[in-house]
Amino acid sequence: MANRLKLLSWNVAGRTRLLPDQVAAVLRREADIVALQEVRASTAGRWAAALAGAGLGFALDSAAVAAGRRLFNLTASRWPLDELPPIGAPQPERVLSVLTESPFGVVEVHNAHIPPAQSNGIAKVETCEALFFALARHSARHRILCGDLNTPRLETEDGAVETFASNHPDAEERWDAAERSLLVGLAGWDLADAFRAANGYDRRDVSWVMHTRARRKAAHRLDHVLASGGLGLVACDYVHEWRQAGLSDHSAIEAWFEPAPPQPLQ
Repeated sequence: MANRLKLLSWNVAGRTRLLPDQVAAVLRREADIVALQEVRASTAGRWAAALAGAGLGFALDSAAVAAGRRLFNLTASRWPLDELPPIGAPQPERVLSVLTESPFGVVEVHNAHIPPAQSNGIAKVETCEALFFALARHSARHRILCGDLNTPRLETEDGAVETFASNHPDAEERWDAAERSLLVGLAGWDLADAFRAANGYDRRDVSWVMHTRARRKAAHRLDHVLASGGLGLVACDYVHEWRQAGLSDHSAIEAWFEPAPPQPLQ
């Protein structure tokens, strides 16, 4: 619909052999903005070309700041893109921040892949802190933070959030505050959890699952869209079938909006 904006975010897990299937799946969703995490140098050009062929003719990626790390982010849009300065994350390729000139006004999109704690030291904490510092402010623009935020451990039906901080007893308070600042703290700065806003807390969806040979070992809702109220959220849901089919170890997440014109700051 012409008056709607659709965003799709997906951690594609750095998979190369399944790229044609991943591309075909994404193109079928007919999104206006696509935010991908864990893209490789060998697949970035093919992603950009395929998305351009489907009308998303503007694409930027964070490969230039990856400093030898193999995986980075890519954002594509139907409308012109301008890259914003890095937010100061310790692994800068993990947060790609752009402006897109949509028919609904400028939309600020932050495509993030928060590093897991394993083998990354305190990079997870520092990335959460950098994102909160960059976004915890009022803005006249429409804003979206999306991607694999690697939190929370779980959520209760009354809306309480448990982070992974208990895994880090030597700095548990800092870890908890850093992870909590995104899903909880940014809501106070007009960046609300779109899935929960659309579906409440009764839904028990998970977007990443670790399996052993015998059973499911761990499962968490790690992939998110946080969006400003002026975007006019209509719906938000996961595309679990891509994970279940083995295209990635993550489900994609989609959000539909009917944006209002951006309002000037008072």
